[in-house]
Amino acid sequence: MTTEPGIVDRLRTFVWPAALVGGLLLVLFAQVEWGSTDEGVQPSITGLGRVTVPGASDEDVAFFFADNTDRPGLSVVILGAVIALVAALAWWRERLRPAAIGVIGLAAVVALVVGLRTLSDPATHLFSDRVTEALDLELPTMQPGYGLLGTVVVAVLLLVVVGFAVVTSVWPGRTVDPVVVSRNDESS
Repeated sequence: MTTEPGIVDRLRTFVWPAALVGGLLLVLFAQVEWGSTDEGVQPSITGLGRVTVPGASDEDVAFFFADNTDRPGLSVVILGAVIALVAALAWWRERLRPAAIGVIGLAAVVALVVGLRTLSDPATHLFSDRVTEALDLELPTMQPGYGLLGTVVVAVLLLVVVGFAVVTSVWPGRTVDPVVVSRNDESS
């Protein structure tokens, strides 16, 4: 007989919903602003390469920036979808959990690397080299957008969830009541 589950067991029940939400947040954050600047025409760009310029029509922006942006958020969308799907499957089927935690951990590491790489110099990783050539100047200094920062934070939190799941998998899940064990041994 076991006693009531401890705090660790209760927290373990949140691993799979947290990973599912984390995956969905990665998909969401990839689609919003990853960089913006106050220089020049003041463009802002999403992780999927969509550029917006205040006061300019979508057609004008698309004409200049079409195929001139990189899309680092595309890999984050794919990784987020994989994380969400694997977390949902692991939440549903307990036997999938060991493999799922590995997949989620690996995908979170890759999303973190993409986020940190882009965070190091947003303009270089969001605009293609053709934009630099067309401007005949260096790219404007870009500030990281909330989508990029959110991607990095969520990836780190997913790694914390994975670490918690790994550490608690070797943790004694439930404590055994010694009185009940000794009674069962005596009755044998």
